[in-house]
Amino acid sequence: MSAVTSLKASSALLLLWLAGVAGAGEAADGKDPVHWLERMNQAVARLAYHGHFVYLSGRSLEGMRIRHRIVDGRPVESLLSLNGEPREVIRDARTLTIVVHQNGKVRRVRQPAGTRFSPMKPLEATSLSTSYRLVMGRPARVADRWGVVVLFVPRDDLRYGYRLTLDREWALPLDLMVIDAEGEVVSRIMFTDLQVETGDDPQPQPAAPLTVAEAPAAAPAAEAETNHAGWRFESLPAGFRLLTHRHYADGHQDHFIFSDGLATISAYVEPLAEGDRPFNGRARLGSIHAVGRPLAERQLTVVGEVPYKTLELIAGALKPAGD
Repeated sequence: MSAVTSLKASSALLLLWLAGVAGAGEAADGKDPVHWLERMNQAVARLAYHGHFVYLSGRSLEGMRIRHRIVDGRPVESLLSLNGEPREVIRDARTLTIVVHQNGKVRRVRQPAGTRFSPMKPLEATSLSTSYRLVMGRPARVADRWGVVVLFVPRDDLRYGYRLTLDREWALPLDLMVIDAEGEVVSRIMFTDLQVETGDDPQPQPAAPLTVAEAPAAAPAAEAETNHAGWRFESLPAGFRLLTHRHYADGHQDHFIFSDGLATISAYVEPLAEGDRPFNGRARLGSIHAVGRPLAERQLTVVGEVPYKTLELIAGALKPAGD
């Protein structure tokens, strides 16, 4: 079997698995995926909501509470862990605040807001269509609500497939599954309840106040859009583009973020301390893959929820600007 034939067969099997039925077709209301993604983008940006969801990553399962509000026309989101050590992430338009409870105290770390951490992020159908086929699946019931299903079938072996369930009434995401080429669930975010705040709904109660120990904010990041602070990319995997690059001058560290509109990849370049043994090879934590190698007397680590092949292509593309 040729590579092309094998890829077509894998895509067809993945489509059937994502759909969860013998085939996929139009939604019951006849709307196409673009219509539903546009509705979702508007809902995520304009609605205030709160709810609970479970996050499955590999064999790790975590319960979370989310609250999304619109304050002075801008979104403010918070995520609170419901199992293990209490942790909370709060994001507004400019700042990302990570709150960790330790020994009866709260430790806060603030840094500039980067990409969205919310499970509800906008998606651009036009750009996604170059890397995925968008297909409507059969309706599904999640969190005691009926939803429509949008399938994202990868066009190559550089990314996974996605199965997105949107609430039929509000078009907010209810369930997002990431599926590999073998039909295995890589990760899943599924709501158990979701409430749109209309002004009459009871508000979630805040956690009891604790003593706060402030941590230093992260060092300011200098944006470098052209020369990437001494680094360049010879090429990138098909469909992926560089979203942001932050250079931390005090530690001589660089952080690159790439995306194809669904999958996100981070590449870190950090100095090696004397005596440190570089990470050279592959690793996995839950649903996250990592590839590392030494680069110009530094450590390069590329991580993301994508196949190893994609991470290795990005690791091989990064070169010192002087080369």
